[in-house]
Amino acid sequence: MSDMEKANILHQLKSEFDVPPELLEMLLKQISNKDIKENFARITSGLTIEDSYKHIFSSLPWIKNISGLHQAQAEKYKKNFQIPDYLLLVENSQKNNFPLLIDVKYVKGAATQCSIIPKQKHTLRQYAKAHQQPLLIAIYWERFGYWTHNCLSHFGGKKQNKIDWQTAICNDLSHLLSDYTFRIDQPFYRKTIFPKPADHSNRSHARHKKYGNFDSIFIGKSIDKLSKEDELFYSIIIDANFNAKTVTTEDHENHVCLIEEFSSQPSMIKTSQWLLTITQLMNIKPSLEVNEMHVLEMARYVIVDLMHRLGYSPSYNIPPNKNACTDQLFELAYKDTIVMRDYLQG
Repeated sequence: MSDMEKANILHQLKSEFDVPPELLEMLLKQISNKDIKENFARITSGLTIEDSYKHIFSSLPWIKNISGLHQAQAEKYKKNFQIPDYLLLVENSQKNNFPLLIDVKYVKGAATQCSIIPKQKHTLRQYAKAHQQPLLIAIYWERFGYWTHNCLSHFGGKKQNKIDWQTAICNDLSHLLSDYTFRIDQPFYRKTIFPKPADHSNRSHARHKKYGNFDSIFIGKSIDKLSKEDELFYSIIIDANFNAKTVTTEDHENHVCLIEEFSSQPSMIKTSQWLLTITQLMNIKPSLEVNEMHVLEMARYVIVDLMHRLGYSPSYNIPPNKNACTDQLFELAYKDTIVMRDYLQG
């Protein structure tokens, strides 16, 4: 077992158990590679992003399986092949599944460019070619809280191994995985009823900092046609992504009625980006499950249902930089669909 594989196992141990510092230090001493040992925190931050990727994207409907490819690899094979992080099975427009290799990259802090070591780029490509499976690079841009999926052929520069965030977003293929982007081009409204006096007792529920716990909520694209929503999770989903503008506040004898407007300006929001903000707002781990259901899967369902009910349709980005990789993936995912027609005509 290589020292990097030992570091990966130790990371998984830390993720699942409360490991005392002295035990962690003792286990780290069993890693002989000085660079890996001294950079364990940096290495494990990247592994945490890989774990987050798995939980975020396994909640999407077209992903039928995500398998981690962390197999032990003999040193003699690494000269020609590098194993990517994940193998996905993705459902296409024909309701069939196709395999897709994913290698995860993490662009930390304020950085706006992702680089791949040229040798790594070559060995990843060789692995994908040998297995006859398409490959995408999944990049997490910490500065924007945003995931993109790009072909290796989207990387440029002197050594063809760099991509900046603008190029990555313009050529993002995340929608192949049902990571839809919604265009909010018209405002919508929420009416919330709060009982009086303000009730702040149940701190496990979503609540307003001034008016306390909700009694009921109503949502719609017209103030005059708001539908009652029994599940308060819809309100949390809205607050995770939109800033509210108060329209009216009515103070009645037994309750307060607050009407708010959302998104008076056009905005674009991607499902994975929305899911990330939910984990931050609710301060939860992406792996959290409640009653044997993944919280992010529940949130994704609510997002898609809310957008459908409000009449906002998903959009599918057509990359300006078309190449053999994008040709293959659009054919695999969207054969005989309007999206494929738009790609060919775009």
